[in-house]
Amino acid sequence: MESSSHLSDIWEVHPALSKELFLSAKTAGIDPIQAQLLHNRGVKTVEEMKTFIRAAYEDIQDPLKLIDMPRAVERIQQALTNQEHITVYGDYDADGVTSSALLYRVLRKLKQADTILDHHIPHRLRDGCGLNLAALDMLKARGTSLIITTDCASSDVAQVAYAKTLGMDVIITDHHHPPVELPQAYAMVNPWRPDCTYGGHYLCGAGIAFKLAQALYRAYNLPQEEELELLDLVAIGTVADIAPLLGENHTYVRLGLERLNATNKPGLKALIRNANLQSSKIRERDIAFGIAPCINAAGRMKEASIAFALMVTDDVQEADKIAEELRWLNTQRQQETEALMRNVRDQAALHPEHAVVLVNGKNWHEGIIGLVAGKLAEELSKPVLVLSNDPATQLSRGSARSQKGFNIIEALSAFGPQLERYGGHAQAAGFTIRSERIEGLRAHVLLWQEHGGPAAPALIEGTNLPDTTGIVTEQEASETAPTLMPKMVDLTFTKAELLNYETYKKIRILGPFGAGNPDPVFQMQRVSLLEARASGPNRQNLLLRLGIPKSNGEKIAPHTFARSEQLPRGTYTHGASELQRFKNVKQVDIIFRIGSAEDDARPEIWLKILAVEPLSQNT
Repeated sequence: MESSSHLSDIWEVHPALSKELFLSAKTAGIDPIQAQLLHNRGVKTVEEMKTFIRAAYEDIQDPLKLIDMPRAVERIQQALTNQEHITVYGDYDADGVTSSALLYRVLRKLKQADTILDHHIPHRLRDGCGLNLAALDMLKARGTSLIITTDCASSDVAQVAYAKTLGMDVIITDHHHPPVELPQAYAMVNPWRPDCTYGGHYLCGAGIAFKLAQALYRAYNLPQEEELELLDLVAIGTVADIAPLLGENHTYVRLGLERLNATNKPGLKALIRNANLQSSKIRERDIAFGIAPCINAAGRMKEASIAFALMVTDDVQEADKIAEELRWLNTQRQQETEALMRNVRDQAALHPEHAVVLVNGKNWHEGIIGLVAGKLAEELSKPVLVLSNDPATQLSRGSARSQKGFNIIEALSAFGPQLERYGGHAQAAGFTIRSERIEGLRAHVLLWQEHGGPAAPALIEGTNLPDTTGIVTEQEASETAPTLMPKMVDLTFTKAELLNYETYKKIRILGPFGAGNPDPVFQMQRVSLLEARASGPNRQNLLLRLGIPKSNGEKIAPHTFARSEQLPRGTYTHGASELQRFKNVKQVDIIFRIGSAEDDARPEIWLKILAVEPLSQNT
C-alpha cells in the first residue's frame, strides 16, 4: 500500500547521522536523539555537542578578545576616575533597551557617588535609530564628554565625526553590519568588523553590552557573581531580538533564564507579574510572547525610555507603576494592530493576483506597520509593503517584509533614487517615499518579482541561518515566523515507544529553543487515525486520537503509554476548518513537536501537530 501524502513536497528530513558518529556520541554519554538534533543545528563534533549540552559559563570567550575592547575599557576607566559625564545611548527596541539598561547598571555600580551618569534612547518617529545630530547637541549641552552606544551607531560615520567636533568621545558597542567606511569612534566593539577575529556573530546588542560589562567587572576585580546577575537582561534582549540560540547565546539564555526566574530586579519582577507569567517557571517562549512585547510597546506606542526606566529602577512602587503602564501600552498596541490588520487584509483582497502586496493608508500608526507587514506576509505567504501616508508632508513611511526568497532590500535599492531613504536586508526593510510615487513603487516591485529574480539571503558563517543582523526595523517574535529556508523535520520516529516523557526530557536538555536552535520537529508515517474532532474554547482546534503504527503487520506494544494501544493525543491548532478532510480516513502522516505539562503530578506528553496528511486507502 503506497502513501499518497504530499508532506514530503513541503517538509525536508535531515539526513541521519553516520553510525560512527552515533557510536562516538553514545560513548561520550550523549543520547542518539540529542546527537541527531545537535548535528541538525550545525553542532557537528562530539566535543562541540558536549560543550553545547554543558552550557558552562567557564566556556565563554574572554571579552578582551573582541576588537577594541581593551581600548574601550581603558577609556571608560579613565572617565570613571576623572568623574566625567558619561551617557549611555541606546535603541528603542527590546534589545536596545535591555542592553542600555545593562550597561547603565554596570556604570552606576562602578562610578563614584557624585559622578553624573546619563542615558538617551531616541524616539522612534522623531529621531529614528542611531545617533542623530540634534541629540548630540543636547548631550553636549548637558555636559557629556563620553558617549557609549548600545545596539546602534555602526553606520553613523557623520554623526560620530560631529560628536568629535563637539569634544565628545564615542565608544560604539553594536552587532549590526558596519559599512565599508567605519565611524572614527574612540573604540568600536563589533564582531562584524572585518578586522575582528573573535567570531561571536550570534551576539545581539545585549550580548555585546554584556561582554563590555564582563571586561569592566574583571578590570575592577569584582566577583563573577556580579556578572551573572546581569544575565536576566541578556536573556531578554537575546530572545527578543530573535538572535540565534547557538554558541555563547545558548549559554547566556540558558543561564539567564535561571536568573530571570529568581531575579531580584524590581522592574523585571513587576513586568513578570503584569504579563501574567508565573515566576520561577519562565521559559524562552514567555520572553518572546509575554515580556518582550511589553518592552517593545513602549517604543512603538510612546517612549522607549519608559521601558528603560523599568529596567534600571530599584524602587518597587515605581516598578509597579511603570509595569502597569507598559501593560496598558501593549494592550493598546494589540488593539491597534488588529484594527489595522483588518484594513490591510481588505486592501490586499482587492488584488489577489498580485505576487507582492503593497497597502497604504492615511496616518496609520508607524509604530506598528512593521508588525502588520510581518503578520500579513505570514498569512498570504507573499512579500508585503505597508505604508503610512502623512498628508501634511506628502511623505509616506513604509515597512516591508519578504517571503519566498524575494530580496526586498535589492528591490528597494533598484528603486533607490526615487526613495527619500531606505535600509534593511533581504528579509525586512524600512523606507520613506514621497506619497505621489507609491504607485510607481507598486509597479516596480511587481515587475521586480516577475523579472528581477530573487536573491538568496546571506548566511551566518557555519550555519543555514539567514543573516539578519543588518536589519533597521527591529525583529518581532512570531508564532509562525516567515522564513526563506525550507521546512525541516529533525527525524522520523519509527518506534512508537520512544514517544514518552523520558524522551521529552532528553530533548528539553538542548533548550532553550528559538532562532538557530528551533524546537525540534518530528514525523511519523502511516499512523492510525482513531478519531478527529473539533476542540478548544472556540472549537477552532482539531483534536486527533492516534493509534500505534503497524510494524510487520503487528501493533507495537504500548510500553509506557497510559492509554492502551494509543499514541499521545495530538492537537492541531486552528485545524478544525480541515475536519472534513479526515472523514472516513484510516491512516495519516503527521509532522509534530512534543509538548508536556511538566508541573503535573503524573507528567504526560502530547503531540503539537504542525501538519497532517490523510492517506489514500488502496484496498
